Amino acid sequence: MNEQSEDLKHDVVLKSRKMLEMNGVLDVTSFDEHEIVILTGTSGASIDGENMKIEKFNAQNGELIVTGKINGIFYYNKEPQKKKRGLVSLFK
Repeated sequence: MNEQSEDLKHDVVLKSRKMLEMNGVLDVTSFDEHEIVILTGTSGASIDGENMKIEKFNAQNGELIVTGKINGIFYYNKEPQKKKRGLVSLFK
């Protein structure tokens, strides 16, 4: 990551676990209704929940708005691997 992306301010606002507003988001690398994987200026993160929907993502200013039931936000030092779901992951 370059110097400019590391300086990008990253804030998170969670409203009643139903709406998540973030800034400082560089990219949305994957998403479905259960998990959204993002890159910020200094790390990767996954947002876990139910019935989640990306209402807005603006790569120019780093703004992300997610609605649905937000269960957690997990940060990583680098981009996380996509979690495997279902029976296949039980046997690995």
